[in-house]
Amino acid sequence: MNIKFLWLVLFLMLNSTSSIAKQLVVTEILPPYQFYQENNVLSGFSVEVLEALLKITNDDADLKVLPWARAYRTALNQPNTLIFSLSRTLSREKLFIWGGKLTTDDVYAWGLKENFQTQTTHLEQLRKHKIAIANSTSTYQYFKQKKYPYIYEIVTQEQGLKMLFLNIVDIITGAKNTLKARAEKLNLDFSLLKIIIPITPVNLDLYFAFSLNSDDKVVSKYKDAYEKIIKNGTLAKLKRKWNVQ
Repeated sequence: MNIKFLWLVLFLMLNSTSSIAKQLVVTEILPPYQFYQENNVLSGFSVEVLEALLKITNDDADLKVLPWARAYRTALNQPNTLIFSLSRTLSREKLFIWGGKLTTDDVYAWGLKENFQTQTTHLEQLRKHKIAIANSTSTYQYFKQKKYPYIYEIVTQEQGLKMLFLNIVDIITGAKNTLKARAEKLNLDFSLLKIIIPITPVNLDLYFAFSLNSDDKVVSKYKDAYEKIIKNGTLAKLKRKWNVQ
């Protein structure tokens, strides 16, 4: 067989297998933004935004659903990693390359109604309470920075909900939609909870972002795709579908 022909076949094979890039993506379970449906398919608002971006970039996703601390650590340390849904805080500003805003989430302190009969008017009043917060979250980073004394570091919000209903802790934190979905999954009565106080300092925008030292061309490709889904109405349509801000 002609050697030149063999080289041509090899070139075409390599070119065809590399035409679709594999993009490493890390996330956590955070309903209604990303969660598993009953058929074990990952779904949610942010997942569908990612799918819309991938359709434009023509990439395949190497998607890893991890505990948040591990996903966050991966995005901090591994170049060319896309992470979502990530709160854009001042302390994180220089740790990531920010892609595009997904939504805004309002975070609250929650407790059992029976344990909180009087009104809480200031976050400083929470210092006397035991608070369960998932590590590496923006809320955890805020309370640790403010040196709250009774922080219980947990891996998932499900752990926090169980601890709250068992009266191991007094307070958990989270957004309403997310917390309600988690409570329903655990067959816990969400109506027994009440908002103690908004945690306004962490009411920040959720983004998709890239790790530092990521390829500029890759980052630009996704930023361009994000602008396209804004202009063509896809992002607004998905927000209406999932009832997010």
